[in-house]
Amino acid sequence: MTIKTIALATLTVLISFSASAAMTISGTRIIFPGGEKEVSVRTNNKGDHPPLVQVWVDDGKTTGDVNSMKVPFIVTPPVYRVEPGKGQTVRVIYNGMSLPQDRESLYWFNMLEIPPVQADNAENKNRLELAFRTRIKIIYRPSSLGYSGVGKLKDVTWQTIDNPKFGHGIKVSNPTAYYMNFDGGSFTANGKRWNIDLDMLAPLESKEFYAKPAMPSGSAITDGEVRIINDFGAAMVRQLKVGQGGTLTLSAENKKQ
Repeated sequence: MTIKTIALATLTVLISFSASAAMTISGTRIIFPGGEKEVSVRTNNKGDHPPLVQVWVDDGKTTGDVNSMKVPFIVTPPVYRVEPGKGQTVRVIYNGMSLPQDRESLYWFNMLEIPPVQADNAENKNRLELAFRTRIKIIYRPSSLGYSGVGKLKDVTWQTIDNPKFGHGIKVSNPTAYYMNFDGGSFTANGKRWNIDLDMLAPLESKEFYAKPAMPSGSAITDGEVRIINDFGAAMVRQLKVGQGGTLTLSAENKKQ
């Protein structure tokens, strides 16, 4: 069954019944070590009914046709049914496609859950059923890079910036070969705390982030903290201190919470 076929089935199901998400994935990301042929991903049914599940890999381009998309992984089984309280182990297999060996590569693991159609009775009439899609990152890590990019966080540079249109913010530059996965941050300026939506930085990428709501142009940032996600999906909180010329220095230790 192709992904397009699943989509049509989803539309048919959506018309009449009610459901809630039952399927879960063990872990929030998949680290695929270079040199390995495959890794296993566990999916589990926490619900009361046996859904139909489809899994596949995409390259993150929302406009692309996933059936013709070139990706380095295949997933098997691609379609399966899971009984209540049971699970299914899925194999993510490297297909040999050439990938950069001097930096990490990012792809996405998708799980589409279609709840079963319930008996057509008065109780189920006028109820809407939803199909749920879950996506997590697949990070291909060449064997030459070592275990984790969190240890390279010290190489990331931070600089305060002032933009007349967007207000005060920071520029973050990632000179490393690793994806840096941030989960937001905050800064103190003018005696107030301002949240900044830090997100993922690709290897060798720089991004600018601005406070929401906008921090007035000319604000004096005194300190802050950022949250980085490690390979296990846990948030590590690090403090930032402002230095000369608007540079920011990251603490070496995880902040106690």
